[in-house]
Amino acid sequence: MKRIVVVGFATRLHGEEYYDSIYSVFKRHISKTGISVEYLGPVTSIEEAHIIGESSKGNLPVLIALTGGTSQFIREFVKSGEHQRVVLIGHGEHNSLPSAISARAWLDNNGVWNWIYHCEKPDSPECGVVIERVFRVVGAISKLLGSKILLISEGEGRSELIEDFEDRFEATVDVVSIDTIVSKLEEADLKLIEHFYSVFNNYEFTLPRDKLSSVAKFYAVVKTMVEKENYTGVAVDCFPYLVKYKVTPCLALAVLNAEGVITACEGDLASLALMIISKELTGYSGLITNASMFKGCKAYFAHCTVAVNMIRSGRVLTHFESGYPYALSGDLLGDIYTFTSMSRDYSLIISDIGIPITKGLLYETMCRTQITLELGFNAEEIPIYAPANHHVIIPGDLREELRAIANLLGIDYIEYRELVTGRVK
Repeated sequence: MKRIVVVGFATRLHGEEYYDSIYSVFKRHISKTGISVEYLGPVTSIEEAHIIGESSKGNLPVLIALTGGTSQFIREFVKSGEHQRVVLIGHGEHNSLPSAISARAWLDNNGVWNWIYHCEKPDSPECGVVIERVFRVVGAISKLLGSKILLISEGEGRSELIEDFEDRFEATVDVVSIDTIVSKLEEADLKLIEHFYSVFNNYEFTLPRDKLSSVAKFYAVVKTMVEKENYTGVAVDCFPYLVKYKVTPCLALAVLNAEGVITACEGDLASLALMIISKELTGYSGLITNASMFKGCKAYFAHCTVAVNMIRSGRVLTHFESGYPYALSGDLLGDIYTFTSMSRDYSLIISDIGIPITKGLLYETMCRTQITLELGFNAEEIPIYAPANHHVIIPGDLREELRAIANLLGIDYIEYRELVTGRVK
């Protein structure tokens, strides 16, 4: 996880009383987001920019142009700190935004990933809304960069996909075999097992609960490992597990995700990255899904591991492909969703939004939690452009946030409607 540093930039020409007061206003806005940051500056000279920039190496900088005449200070800060990505904030007073734009143009020309935000008046409610958005984005990037991931796989070998993930996100991926997890089941924390049972007390079961104990123990072992080793997220290569042990970990993942232990199925690290981002943007893990069918303007998504805090009226039934216990079905909450997918080389994100028109268990021939989205454009072309099968379904319209995050991570971003209609929205 990257530490976030906030740095104000000002020129003395504008008056110390003014720029200090503006910095205080931004600090109040930032404090309301609940994101932990370190404040530096204000920087008022090239020398200060060099010293503070160098001292901030390795951190994630959010740079506020408190006044005009500061673009050169920002440039020196970035060069001295060797920063690869920068968030800029400007406002409509004292030539702040012109300096922020000038700095952004220099960052573009010098290959520094960046995004710029602005508001009219620093002390306005509108500016508070902008700052809240800024720090949801920055918080998501901070969480993903330098992350520590647990991959539960058939063996303990490492692949190119793992190494690419580590390189892209400056992450560490620990690979643990499924058999290692199974060997720990009888040592599972009894309180966590009882808690797992309590989650499903009021759920309808359409099949016997005789194998529920193994799923409860799986949940308890994984949660204990995450808490002990401080993992950011988990990916489970679940098909080898269910084939060997005749039970799926779907319900374990459903509870882990609801409790903030972000866990992707099928060992999908790209979707895990999107789920970590989803949690930081919305408080929900999002639902990893299959892109199951497209007809007219409708997109059909389905999977079996929905987080229990994302549904109402949950039902427990068989896993779709295998017929083994257990999978979860439920009526997804929310009235608009973003669906997003990342390529397996972590170089491209494609997203869009849809309005849910049907939710729940709709078809016996798909995974158990299903959602149909009305897109407003020809969905049938999505399979031509989809960077991967898996799409993460996130409550709300997160397109602008995802575009900013992708840009700051050096990942290409586009919306499906831009591809399908052949024009930029």
